Amino acid sequence: MSILLTILIVVLVIVSILLITIIAIQTTKSEQGGAGMGWGTIGGQASTSIKKFGLEAKLGQITTILAVTFISLAFIVCIIDAQIRHGLAR
Repeated sequence: MSILLTILIVVLVIVSILLITIIAIQTTKSEQGGAGMGWGTIGGQASTSIKKFGLEAKLGQITTILAVTFISLAFIVCIIDAQIRHGLAR
């Protein structure tokens, strides 16, 4: 069981590094040139940052997948660690 825990912790560290990297690559709303929240009009021009296209959309999807994976792995690692510490695992 401790081997499984070690493997999951290594995967958790890799996922966390990937998540940090992907978030750092993405552009912020102010870098997109739209309104502060990306909605509505400014100066009579419609904001074009409502829809994401291409690379930004793909980075958003990858971020969501990595975030869900990170939370799930962290939860699983906590459960397995608690079982090992309390002697419930064989």
